[in-house]
Amino acid sequence: MLLRTRIALILAAVVVGYALLDQLLQHSFVLPRFEQLELDSAKAEIERARNALLDEVERVDEHARRLSASDDLCSFVASDEQNVPASFAASNLGLGSHRASGLNLIYVVDRNGAVRSGGLYDLATGERLRWRDIEMERFASSHPLLVEPRKGVDGAELTPLNVRGLVLTDVGPMATSSRPILNSQGGGPWRGTLVVGRLLSNDVVERIARQTKTRIALWPLEGAELPEAERAQVDSVTSSSEPVVVERDDDWLAAYATLDDARNIPALLVRVDISRHISRSGGEAARYAFISTATSGFLLLLVLLFVLRRSVIDPLSRLTQHAVEIGASDDYSRRLNVQRADEIGALAREFDGMLGKLERSHEAMVRAARDAGMSEIATGILHNIGNVLNSVNVSANLLTTRLRESKLAKLEKLRELVESKGERLGEFIATDPKGKHVGPFLCEVARSLRSEQESQSAELASLSEGIEHMRSLVAAQQELAGASEVREAVDLRAQLALAADIASRAVGPNAAPVQLEVGDVGRPRLDRHKLVQILVNLVKNAAESTAERNQGGAIRVRAALENDALRIEVSDEGVGIAAENLTRVFHHGFTTKRGGHGFGLHSSANAAVEMGGRLSARSDGPGLGATFVLELPLEKRAAAA
Repeated sequence: MLLRTRIALILAAVVVGYALLDQLLQHSFVLPRFEQLELDSAKAEIERARNALLDEVERVDEHARRLSASDDLCSFVASDEQNVPASFAASNLGLGSHRASGLNLIYVVDRNGAVRSGGLYDLATGERLRWRDIEMERFASSHPLLVEPRKGVDGAELTPLNVRGLVLTDVGPMATSSRPILNSQGGGPWRGTLVVGRLLSNDVVERIARQTKTRIALWPLEGAELPEAERAQVDSVTSSSEPVVVERDDDWLAAYATLDDARNIPALLVRVDISRHISRSGGEAARYAFISTATSGFLLLLVLLFVLRRSVIDPLSRLTQHAVEIGASDDYSRRLNVQRADEIGALAREFDGMLGKLERSHEAMVRAARDAGMSEIATGILHNIGNVLNSVNVSANLLTTRLRESKLAKLEKLRELVESKGERLGEFIATDPKGKHVGPFLCEVARSLRSEQESQSAELASLSEGIEHMRSLVAAQQELAGASEVREAVDLRAQLALAADIASRAVGPNAAPVQLEVGDVGRPRLDRHKLVQILVNLVKNAAESTAERNQGGAIRVRAALENDALRIEVSDEGVGIAAENLTRVFHHGFTTKRGGHGFGLHSSANAAVEMGGRLSARSDGPGLGATFVLELPLEKRAAAA
């Protein structure tokens, strides 16, 4: 991943993480505060609505106080019915008075409970309404709408206290007030009870809703008209000392409370619908905060990326590209020449300085590597030439010995004898007893010379092969300098026999016998000299390993074709190889033999690689022999010789 991409991803992750953290904080701390504020507001709204409804009771009581303190009403209640002017009830207690005062109920009851006048009307239609609790001519003295007489501690009669509150009627809830009827000065004695009331009709509730700017709904706690949703809240509302607020939907909350009747018993369920504009405002504020944070973070990300790209990423990219180009071209003379006073400039200058040092080190390393390579090649060639020289030396010694022991001296004596007889040679051969041996002697000398010639010719051929092989080893230096390898169709059995002969001569008379097992491999096209070089080293090592163990045994050389490749195995019953050394034996300079140099197997492995193959070893362990396997790909397989 590019550095600029990584930095961009890191900065983007930081910005996104910050935005998400901000959103989490908004939802964990800010929005709950808005919701709590909305809940408190809902409770305040329901309390305000309750107070507004209770204020209706106060207003009705104010009407009752004003109407009950009237001399005319006091006289109307105290006089006999036949003496009461008919116009008083019509003008003061009729439908017009109800509408003028906004009261649905006006009843006048004397002290004995007798109803002197009264009615319950629908103010909009003028229709007289029915309420069974007041549809009677006489009220019992214990009726809840009547004031109760009272006396002082001295037995003197006191003015009764007014009775006010909510009452559930057959036509709906009503705010009522009952006051004793007194004279215009508010003095006694009291003559009876004035009962007034105002239905909490839809019009009244809507008026209160407009005043309080809320949405109000009322239901009696007991009644079939209570909706199912509200019925489900009755138990929680009646058992709680505070209003109950529930969520209606995403836009509205419903706050519930109860109103007590005149007996202080919960009678009405009040619901106020509150718009959730506070929580919506909080949600919008959180969204705006998130958008603001995300936008600010994005802009900050762009600014940081721009600054980092100009100040850090682009200079580092140029430095990286410069390093890549140098690595691809190996041109250590190129320089950045960055003129900056910051850390990037210091890094570029140090890089240029490092390139200078690297250039000098590279030149020294190339010289050292060339020298080391030439030394290794020379060492390998000398090692392989040494193996062949042993064989050449043996052949040369044999030729010298056989020339020294030649029959040529006897032939020279016969020549002198023949020359000394001159013209009498025929007589000498025919008559002289010594002359009779000349013929047989010549035949014996001829046979001996022919045998010597054949033996010396064989040794000369072996000597020529060795010299030719040394010439090819010397040519390896030229091959490394650019000469291509020479592939030719070879007689594999002959090359294996040659390698075995050279190796056996190099080891000496104690060399183990070599057994050749060559399958039908035809005449593969190979580099003959490299093949012989490898095999000489393998057979020589096998012979030395077998001789070191000193328990006899033969060396087996097997050759066969496997998967279009030539596989040659050289096995011995020698000292074996430890498992940890199976690959190290091919390292330059590694050896386990006394007086060894570690050149032979290393050069053989290199030669196998140069031929496109590989050389490997396996052994069951020390004292259990070893097998070296040479695998060479075949360029072409000719017909079997």
